[in-house]
Parts: sequence; C-alpha cells; structure tokens
Amino acid sequence: MRSDIVKKGAERAPHRGLLRATGTILSEDDFNKPFIAVANSYTDVVPGHAHLYEVGQIICKYIRQAGGVPFVFNTIGVDDGIAMGHAGMKYSLPSRELIADTVETMVKAHCFDGMVCIPNCDKIVPGMLMAAMRLNIPSIFVSGGPMAAGFQTAGDDYKKSDLISIFQGVAELQRGRLTEEELLALERNACPTCGSCSGMFTANSMNCLCEALGMALPGNGMVLAVSKERELLYRRAAGLVMSLVDSDLKPRDIATIGAFDNAIALDVAMGGSTNTILHTLAVAREAGIPYDIARIDSISRRVPCLCKVAPSSDYHVQDVHRSGGIHTILGELKRIDESRNTDSAEKILDLECKTVTGKTIGENIDAWDIRSPSCAGEARVMVASGCAVPVSDAEGRLSPTAIAPSGRVVPRPMLFYSGDDRAVVAWRIAAAWNSGNLDILKTVFGDDTAGVFNGDDSGTPGIRDEVLKLLNARENTVRAEIAECCSAPGVLFWEYPKGSDKRRLLTISVTESDDALARKVCVCTEPGLVAESKPSGLMPHDSVFRFDADDCVRSLENAYSVDGGLAVLYGSLAEEGCVVKTAGISEAFRRNCGEGFVFEGACIIFESQEDACEGILAGKVSPGNVVVIRNEGPKGGPGMQEMLSPTSYVVGMGLGDDVALITDGRFSGGTSGACIGHVSPEAAEGGPIGLLKDGDHLRIDFPNRRIDILVNEEELAERRKTFKPMERKLTGWLARYRRLVENASKGGILWQGDE
Repeated sequence: MRSDIVKKGAERAPHRGLLRATGTILSEDDFNKPFIAVANSYTDVVPGHAHLYEVGQIICKYIRQAGGVPFVFNTIGVDDGIAMGHAGMKYSLPSRELIADTVETMVKAHCFDGMVCIPNCDKIVPGMLMAAMRLNIPSIFVSGGPMAAGFQTAGDDYKKSDLISIFQGVAELQRGRLTEEELLALERNACPTCGSCSGMFTANSMNCLCEALGMALPGNGMVLAVSKERELLYRRAAGLVMSLVDSDLKPRDIATIGAFDNAIALDVAMGGSTNTILHTLAVAREAGIPYDIARIDSISRRVPCLCKVAPSSDYHVQDVHRSGGIHTILGELKRIDESRNTDSAEKILDLECKTVTGKTIGENIDAWDIRSPSCAGEARVMVASGCAVPVSDAEGRLSPTAIAPSGRVVPRPMLFYSGDDRAVVAWRIAAAWNSGNLDILKTVFGDDTAGVFNGDDSGTPGIRDEVLKLLNARENTVRAEIAECCSAPGVLFWEYPKGSDKRRLLTISVTESDDALARKVCVCTEPGLVAESKPSGLMPHDSVFRFDADDCVRSLENAYSVDGGLAVLYGSLAEEGCVVKTAGISEAFRRNCGEGFVFEGACIIFESQEDACEGILAGKVSPGNVVVIRNEGPKGGPGMQEMLSPTSYVVGMGLGDDVALITDGRFSGGTSGACIGHVSPEAAEGGPIGLLKDGDHLRIDFPNRRIDILVNEEELAERRKTFKPMERKLTGWLARYRRLVENASKGGILWQGDE
C-alpha cells in the first residue's frame, strides 16, 4: 500500500505516534488497512457546501464499515454568486488552481492509498478533478447535490425561480417592473435549500460531466442535496473507493480521450455551461491528454441538443432527474448511434470506457437509463425519490418548497438518522405516497416485506396491501411525514379532516432494510402508540403536475437543434476561438437575426465588468448593440470574472432578445442569451478585441460559427501600432497568477514550464 511509507517499520514509529494522536487510529489493525483521503470542501459561506461537514462524516462512517481508515481535510471554496459583481470574482477561477494544488499537497505529503472527493460548486469540482488526474491514485467523486428550485407566488399558483431570477429582479426593480417588497420575496424564496444552484449552471454541469467521464456514480449530478436518497450515493462511493484501491483502478485509467469525448457529448446535448469547456481543457491536460477546443467544436457539430435547462428554459435540474437524469440523456445518444449505424470513429459515445462502478459506461447506461428495457428497478426508485424535497405542511396542501411557514429552511433530512439505510426507506415510502407514485412505493415496500401489526410478532402476510387499504379507505387527505416510530426511523401518516385539526392516523417503523428496500416493518394503528411517535418536520414531496418527461429530455426526432447547445466560433475577432451557449439563445433573438441567423451590430465598449453593469443600468445600451466587455480575460482581469450581473441586467432591462454580449472574460452557467465569452487572444495579450472602438460593427454568423470585425485591415493595423494593453496594479496571489496563466483557449491553466 502507498500508505506503508508512513506507517510501516521501526523508523516510522514517530509517524505512527502522530497518527495515533489524531484520534483517527482506533486499533492496531488500522495500520494494516488502506488510508483513504476524504477531500471535502465544507464551508458555511457557500450554500452548495454548507451541508458537506455532515456528508463527510457519513462517508467516513461508511469507509470504516468497508474496511478503510478515513482522513478528512478541506479545500477552500469561493461562492461565485456572492463574489459576483465586485472584485471578489477575480479570485474565483484562480481558486481552481489553489484547490488542485492543495489536494495534491495533502495527498502527496501523507501518502494516501485512495481518495473520495466531495465537491459541489463551480471551481471546486474541476479543481479536485485536476488534482485527481495529477495524483492518479484510486479516486471517486460524490458531490453534495443540487438545490431544489425556488418559487414565486402567482395568484394561487407557484412559478419556479432560482438565483438568476433574483439577479434579473434587480434590473426589473430599476425599470419599475418590480417593487422592493416583491424583490425581497423573491430573494427569500428563490434559493430554498442547501445545494448547488438549481439550474444547469456551471456547478451542476460539472457534477453531471463527472458521471459521463466515469468518475462518479449514476445520480451524482442530479439527486437533490436535501433528498435522503443521496445518502445511498455516499455509502456506495465509500464502498467503491475500497474496490478501486483493491483493483488499483486509477483516474487516468478511466478518464481516457474517449471518456472526455463522452463528457463533452453530454455537455453539448444538455446545453451545459460554457465554463465546462474551460474546465475540461484544464482537466484533460492534467490527465496527460492532448485536447483542444477544435475537438470540442467537432463534437458539438454532430451531437444534437436534446435538453434545455434553466436559464435556457423553465426546466430545472430536478426536472431532468425526474425525466431519468444523465444516464437517460446518454441513453438517447446511444440510441442515436444505433440508428445512424456509423463506424466506431463516427459514433458519439465510446461505450467501452471504464468507470468507478467497475463497469463500462455502456453497461451503466443499460442499467440506469429509465427508457432502456434493461433498466434496473433501483434506477426508477432513485429517479422518483431523488427529486422529492422536504416541504412545508399547509393543512394538507404541500407547497413546492422547503421553506417552513416561519420563513426558515426546514431541517436537513440528512440529520434524521444520519447514515441509516432504514431512514432512506422511510423517506422513499413517504415520498412515494405524497407524490401518488404507488409503483415506487410497492417496489420499496415489497410483497415479501415481513410485517408486525400492532405488536403481533407472528407475522402479517401482505402487510403492505393492508396498509394501503387502510389509507385509501380514508375520505380525507392523508399525508406522510418521516418520524421516529418505536425507536426506529419510520413514517407517520396524518389525516386532515375537513373543518378540524389534522390527526395522527398510523405509523410504519422500518426495523430491517437491505440496500434501502424494506425487509421488515412494524405497523401501528393504536392511538396511544401512534401518539408516541416523534415527527421530524420532513414531508418529502415532488410537487410536479402533468410533467412531460419526453419534452424535458428529448429524442433525436424532436431535438431542439441538430447540433449541440454549445458552439466554438472563430474569426478576425477570435483567431483562437470563443464560446457561445447556443441552447441559451431565445427564439425571439433568432427571429430578430433574420432567416440566416446572423447578427450584425454596432459595438458599445466597456473596459470592465463594473463599467458594463453601471452602463447597462443607466440605459447606455440600445437594441441592436453588441456589448463588448474587455480586459476581463485570465490575464487582463486577472481571473476571468463571470458576467452574470451584466447579462442578467440586460435581460431585466428588456434587451435580452435584441443585443449580443461579447467578452474575453467568461459568462456564468446561469447566463442566457447571445453571450459569447472566452474570446482568445484576450485584450491583455494584444488580441483584436482590444482594438475595437465604440461604433465599430461586428458580424456574428452563428450557423457558420464565425465572428468577425467589420473594420478594414489597414485601420486595425494602424490601431495596433499605438495599442497598449491595460494593466491593473496588483499585489499578492493575483499578481503571481497573472504572470503564469494561459488564455481561455488553453483552459486558463497555469504555465508549468513544460512548453
């Protein structure tokens, strides 16, 4: 074992003494077990990471059960939303490099045998992936999961919302279309739970790509952070890292060039964040794989866009999970390959790539694609249970949110019988009942489940059907809440008589389970015993109504477009390329472009993101303009700020269908519209974007993937003679970063002296 370097032999007695002092070594036999690094990223300031301390503890528990010795350390994490719109955003992309370096440092210094990475948000996922490729020890990724979508009230109904809704609300307030009270209500409700923000923004895009890359389990990218279903991912990841150590299956064995192609194919099929291109280039380099944006562009030209998620549509990540999740999207790509009957070189997916499950990606698709005839029953249960959220109880009407009537987020489900499979069974039963999904309830609470009824231990055959008969016989609404029942996790059923207070009906305590399926339960209807149950305050519920899964995740026949949701453009403005999320461009903008989908407009130049925000809100941008935000690239910013604030303000000012935005910086995964980022070379390198003047015209030909300056070459040559890149005064880490960073076409990586 690698860890023998620090724990074996007489000369390592001092090392063992220090290891004992940590309290992690519980017996002499621990020195004979694999040492597993748990690279966590818990921090209170990032909602996607605020629950990761508990996640780390659960994973450590399961690693011990699987025969390993876990050691937890934490990386830093920048919340892009909180850092947005001020100088703090300059530290976001650079933090990716710090995260990779710190993980490398901890693992190399302490000689771990394997690693479980627990990321969730934007730069933490790629930073840890870069480290895993660099270290190349057996590793598995399991993230903290996405946030549930928020809501806005609209009369008696609810309208979904998210972080981007709040950003757009700022501009709507400026225009007088939203009151301060309405903005406050939006602020309070749009981000209702912990987890990575609920759209297909950068964090969720990267967590989903981990599945296609083979580094994470099916469900990693989309089972909600507040679903107890996620605890099964933690248990399985802990067990699998031990298997990976035993077989010595390492990240570079998994993340081959075919696996990276699979990940990019998924990305363009689901219209992921443009930032995934930046990060994929960086991760591939750490894996020792030559990968460039030309290859990404080639994939995007032959992969259709099958899915649009917020901000590109009203669908959110939990909707995609409800439709089958990542492996169902991959399943659609597999079916496209089968229908085209092309040779292996032209196929979209490489189905032979290895994964952390020990199976190929093709085998995983067969088991976890819910549209596949070979789909496992477990996949259907995970889909139903994983998109349920704990909701507030308004006298039997379950709201689509995890905000309690007090305005506070309800308790985290993870804290209820943490790391106990029986509690996951209880969650599944309650979620299935509250959502009316009896097929799933019958899978979890099977025909062969042993039963005890009101203390009669003689066994009650068909106990599930008896319970359903009791519940269905009630004329009033019945809701299920997870609760402690008879000193075990279970389900408390409430009845809501019309005109009177709700009352307890019956309880089911889960006394034995096997892989989150009920094996033995105790059912109690005696009022005295039912009254002793302890409600958790958690009513799992999926509030969807008349949901069309085939519209959310589409097949080739009704794809949004024949090419992918991301595209690379080249031309006189971007000789080394730039990136646009075509899936985020509205139909209204396309119509305004005309039949050829070509946009031509006069530039309005801003020298920084801050200037752009001020100018947009001040009304300096008009329909037909091309908004150019420069000096925000990796070197120029430095740090390549995300442009979520200006793009949200453009939408909020009612200009989203009428203008294009271009930058040598980058856009948030939450950005929608004709937003073109990563322009390379950047202004700080003397790139053509730095030569533009107000009033110059740009031509963007989306179908032919061209972006050109409509200024004659002689004029540009004259401007180049007197051009001096802007250089901001810097000290500290950002000054070092600026000296070493490459441009966006190379992934914004740091120069390592190998070129």
